[in-house]
Amino acid sequence: MPRKSKILFAVGGTGGHLFPAQALARDLKEIRGDIEILFGGGRLSSNLFFHKLKFPFREVTSSSPFRTQPVKAALQIGRGILESFDLIKEFSPDLIIGFGSFYSFPILVTARLKGIPYILVESNVLPGRVNRLFSSKAQFSAVQYEEARHSLKGKSVPAKMPFWSQENQGMVFAPADARKHYQLDPEAFTLLVFGGSQGAEAINRAVVELQLNLAFQVLHFCGRNQDADAIQKRYQQRGIAACVKHFEEQMHIAWAAADLAICRAGAGTMAEMEIFHVPAILVPWPGATDRHQHKNADIMQKIGGALLLEESDLGNLGSKIEQIFTELPKMKSNLKGYRERETSHLATLVLNHLENN
Repeated sequence: MPRKSKILFAVGGTGGHLFPAQALARDLKEIRGDIEILFGGGRLSSNLFFHKLKFPFREVTSSSPFRTQPVKAALQIGRGILESFDLIKEFSPDLIIGFGSFYSFPILVTARLKGIPYILVESNVLPGRVNRLFSSKAQFSAVQYEEARHSLKGKSVPAKMPFWSQENQGMVFAPADARKHYQLDPEAFTLLVFGGSQGAEAINRAVVELQLNLAFQVLHFCGRNQDADAIQKRYQQRGIAACVKHFEEQMHIAWAAADLAICRAGAGTMAEMEIFHVPAILVPWPGATDRHQHKNADIMQKIGGALLLEESDLGNLGSKIEQIFTELPKMKSNLKGYRERETSHLATLVLNHLENN
């Protein structure tokens, strides 16, 4: 009997890194149940966006030298590399897949030292530092945007990124049914508001006081550290129908309910906009490394699927919504056309590599 394929996922960090990794693991297992997948990375046991009961994992120590005192970061990274040597010796992966961030750094260093093939996944227009560093020796870098190729060395391949939504993620909801799920008016103009996996207080404040010259309702995911009850109460005081939650696992329903999204411009959000063809007003996080969220938003604006709005200009949110309101059908069509370009799904690329090597 041939030995089953083993893949080690090098992951960690925010939902923007972890959600596509978990979606890829799910897709690979659905296509080939004999594949063995192990997640390795920093702080997975305490990460709210990692489903540790669904996926086997091992902790690997890491740190960013840009966010931690350099000597301390170096010691933690060194410890992580030693842990990665033990992990790789024990698991013996055929392939390693890195999803960016410094949580993947120790495993990728070890892969290079031991000559284990690895693939990189890059969902942003401007690749992160770790993926840029390791791209030259990767089997290939799977990129969501063609523009990312300019910042990477070695082979890069366009890929459709997988979408993570907890439970029944393949179920298709009509907009009216999706709105009913959240106890909203099935026919009303619906704003989907969220700040990515971390939430966004500035967006929360702007939307809860939003003034529009048209009727609207709100599906609002405010972030785990925000007061959802207070936000819900404020909508009620203003007579605006709203469903407010801290976080949503079933984003396939939320996107189906939306006419327009108001959100950050992380890579995962960009992929979901494309999948569900929902136009957006994108408010890039000002603190994003190398302003990569601005670059993501700029691409979506150029293809005609979004409007970029600086966080400092959120006071003009109402006028911006009214400005693009009549353009929403065209923006939706632009997103649909962009999604349907000739690009392979990430799971297909990974499986083809395993079969041909």
